[in-house]
Amino acid sequence: MRLFDTVNGKVIMNPASLWIPEFKTLWERDESVNKENAVKEISYVVFMYDFKSPYHAYVEREREVHILKDYIKDSKWRPDKKVKAAISKFKELQHTANSRLLEAAKIAADKLTDYFREIDSSSANDIVRNLKELAGVVKSLDALEKQVQREQLEANMARGGQDIGHFES
Repeated sequence: MRLFDTVNGKVIMNPASLWIPEFKTLWERDESVNKENAVKEISYVVFMYDFKSPYHAYVEREREVHILKDYIKDSKWRPDKKVKAAISKFKELQHTANSRLLEAAKIAADKLTDYFREIDSSSANDIVRNLKELAGVVKSLDALEKQVQREQLEANMARGGQDIGHFES
């Protein structure tokens, strides 16, 4: 069962997501009628850490800058303890062995990006050797990401190829 989905740039909550204590806490602490702060905080969690997030192409630090600008609308806002608890629970609920491996691989790829940005151009032999191997890294990362996407799609499909309803598991 998918707890959240994104439609037209907005986080759509499955009502069952409020059964999870960490998300229920964010929802209930917002006493406003339209739950604007809760929606912003939950959107932050989902857009930051959902593999299907349109922001997932950014490295984590850049992703946060864009999400703060686009949804929170306050560049000084930082997740408090309750938002961090929701982040931990969200990560825990969506992770499989393959998705954890993919996340670690993306972190390593981000470090490679930093390496190539900061490499001393005088070590041309190292650059050439590393660039030759980089295509294999990109191909492997792409294959792993596709495997995780297939895994998530299968988890969200019922028998007969139908989508699982909100209250089915």
